[in-house]
Amino acid sequence: MICELEKDTRLTIPEPEITLYQDGFDKHDKLSRKPTGDKLSELVERIDDPLVIALDGAWGSGKSFFLKCWVGEHLKREKNTTQTVYFDAFKHDFLDDPLIALTGAIAERFEEADDKPAQKAWKKAKQVAPALGRALVRTGVSVATAGLVTKADALTDAAINTVSSELDGAVAEFWQRENGKRAAMAAFRQALIDLTEPNNDGYPTRKLIVVIDELDRCRPDFSLCLLEVTKHFFSVDGVHFVLGVNLSELQNSVRARYSENSDAEKYLQKFTSVTLPLSGAKVRQGEIGVYSKYYEHISEQYNFDNDWRYDWIRNYLLMIDHHTSVSLRDIEKLISQVIVSPEPETASEGTFHIYSGLSVLRIIKPNLIKDARFNRLEYKNVDEVFRLSGRDAEPGFFRDAKISWSACTLGQGDNLRSSPSSDHLDRLEIRKNRATLPARVIAECFDTFILPNGS
Repeated sequence: MICELEKDTRLTIPEPEITLYQDGFDKHDKLSRKPTGDKLSELVERIDDPLVIALDGAWGSGKSFFLKCWVGEHLKREKNTTQTVYFDAFKHDFLDDPLIALTGAIAERFEEADDKPAQKAWKKAKQVAPALGRALVRTGVSVATAGLVTKADALTDAAINTVSSELDGAVAEFWQRENGKRAAMAAFRQALIDLTEPNNDGYPTRKLIVVIDELDRCRPDFSLCLLEVTKHFFSVDGVHFVLGVNLSELQNSVRARYSENSDAEKYLQKFTSVTLPLSGAKVRQGEIGVYSKYYEHISEQYNFDNDWRYDWIRNYLLMIDHHTSVSLRDIEKLISQVIVSPEPETASEGTFHIYSGLSVLRIIKPNLIKDARFNRLEYKNVDEVFRLSGRDAEPGFFRDAKISWSACTLGQGDNLRSSPSSDHLDRLEIRKNRATLPARVIAECFDTFILPNGS
């Protein structure tokens, strides 16, 4: 049965509404990620040293959703004395100075939470933040003084080697401003220390955790400047940062700012204390991966779980396991595209295998669809995604998947030592024209679309 949708249905699932700092995982944890949140909470509570934790996940992996739930979940902990702040970096990257944007967001959070002690301590930090200027001054980026654009070291050397009153004035002005920045920096750090209310032994009795999300979507100069802000201005016991980030994409920002030959991975390690992959460890055999759980959840939203294709595609997702990258956004695209695709004209098990596998491939390996369209798809490429080799010992669906794909692709080589037996091909109904079956399925199902029933 084809899934039936309402007349005004969407082909994308609206972002669930989360009330920041109030909602936790209870109402929203469809992917069983609360244990990951608990581990993150334990880490930031047990460690007093300033931490920068990179929560690493691919685009579309659900980082933002997780972090929005977590900032509320953490506040629910028994005897909690920690304040959490959620900062969407991408919404602020039109600004020149990330320090000003960040201090402003923290101040707004304290006011919203009616946290009087924090407001009092942070008032000083907010006042001196503009005097600090851009955080990149300390990292060797050029600064402008008296119409001269140069580096601090260059100004110092020039002062030694010249008696130019004009240049001497520039140097004096530069160091006057530097002294002002040092004083502002001292005041800023003291405000952070006051915020954590250290005991007689100097250990913080309350903590501040700032979540910086969407960092990898910002323009390179803003995202990297924001990282430097966390390192140079907020390095105080009891103050932690959690970065929602795709580290591989952030590395591209490093290369864009410096050079393609930059050791971007090593550069970013200077700013992060711990890296936590959001996807978690590899699932054990027989367990359902996060993206498979999300497939079940989204299918219910679309009423797709009543469609005959639901189980077929679900089994192909199970074969992917963790050796191929699949994001939650990929799952949404997969279901929405299947819903508007016609079913295969030939109702045979072999055709259903090719249709289901191709439906997954066109989302996660779209380059293979072109090969299939021109009858040059190789078995080894399909095997790389679905791990078909070795499934002869698995009865039923998975064995038939291997037989179907080995019969309809090129270059089996050592993966198959003999051709599929006649009885299997007859049962799957793919004996005739099997070499062109993937191309025919693409033409029938992917090169056109249908409106969902009820539209």
